[in-house]
Amino acid sequence: MTRYDRVIPPGGKGKIELAIDSRGVRGDFRKRAIVWSNDRERMSIALYLMGVVRPHIILEPGNYLSLQGVRGHVPPGHMEIINNHQRPLWIKGIATDLPDNITWTLKEIEPGHKYSLEVEDISKNPGDYTGHLFVRTDNPKKSELVIVISGQISKE
Repeated sequence: MTRYDRVIPPGGKGKIELAIDSRGVRGDFRKRAIVWSNDRERMSIALYLMGVVRPHIILEPGNYLSLQGVRGHVPPGHMEIINNHQRPLWIKGIATDLPDNITWTLKEIEPGHKYSLEVEDISKNPGDYTGHLFVRTDNPKKSELVIVISGQISKE
């Protein structure tokens, strides 16, 4: 979004405001705006808006866990939940739509800032499944984290 003074008197000053919608941006960004004028010595100038967009909460390595193996011997999946704010983040609860297939353990690594989530397969039968873990937080901007869980369990 851009706002600017449309007319600036000769020798005067004007104001230009640049803003970006960061909802679709993650990580480093660099945006450019060209300002055109009737100044014969400098007809245009480039303005740059640069920065880093960090999500409120990071799920590392991502919001997907795959559990694969032989029934009864499936290695657990691991994930870290990392808070990017100075204000502590508290996990209010975890629910799943796969109660017959998985169980989880949440450990606080750095109170209010870093958690370790371990997900284990508890399936009684071999087969494939896909579902979710729903992690409820006290962060009003990210009150629920959705983690996709995929299981591929063989009998041998």
